[in-house]
Amino acid sequence: MGFHLFSLFIPYYGFCIAIGVVSSFLIGLLLCKKNKLSGDELIILYAYLLSFGFIGAKLLYAIVTFKYIDWAETFSSMENFVEFLCAGYVYYGGLIGGFGALFLVQKIHSIQIKKYINILTICLAIAHACGRIGCALTGCCFGKETTGILYFIYKDSYVAPCNIKLFPVQAIESASIFILALVLIIIYLKNSDFINWPVYFITYSILRFILEFFRGDFIRGTFGILSTSQIISLILLTGIIVYLTIIRIKSTKNSK
Repeated sequence: MGFHLFSLFIPYYGFCIAIGVVSSFLIGLLLCKKNKLSGDELIILYAYLLSFGFIGAKLLYAIVTFKYIDWAETFSSMENFVEFLCAGYVYYGGLIGGFGALFLVQKIHSIQIKKYINILTICLAIAHACGRIGCALTGCCFGKETTGILYFIYKDSYVAPCNIKLFPVQAIESASIFILALVLIIIYLKNSDFINWPVYFITYSILRFILEFFRGDFIRGTFGILSTSQIISLILLTGIIVYLTIIRIKSTKNSK
């Protein structure tokens, strides 16, 4: 699903991702300028985040949907392979890949990641929210059938079931993350030293865990009653809480 710009067909998802990447990067540059940080270093960080993020998102999608993909057909032609690369991503895979790449950046380019982590978290939230708009317009990651007052009805989606009311899980996730991004920006403007990434990850992991119960697509991978993303959410939430607890204990001991 998409729209035509003259003779060029532009898919909604790719368009929203592009808008998210560009807008979040520009906001990141403005925040860098405010705190007198290097825009060149932000460009390097962004390049790594995007590259490894897309790789991670694609790999996790391939893993959780492995049995549903016709691999022989996928590799039968370059056209089919390109089509495979252009569709199907799992956000948590991108998150793991992108933030994992920051260790490479610090090692290869000697960039002090701590100076930029707050800005990168804000940029991530903005790009993430825009990407979910693309999901809503395309129909991927669609919600369950509903009789409530909030719903989407798709007419010609090749992913979501058409002509029935579906819970707008993508739109709710997008709106929630936009609000979270705004909160993170306000926090940063008031106190740029406040470490904001735990706020984003804890909030999103809880949000994602809840919203997964309202998803209607069944090819995203499940383990018992939980989806792949719910399990990752629990691991992420637990890991951050343990990390913050350790930091707090160490800080308390050092202050004595």
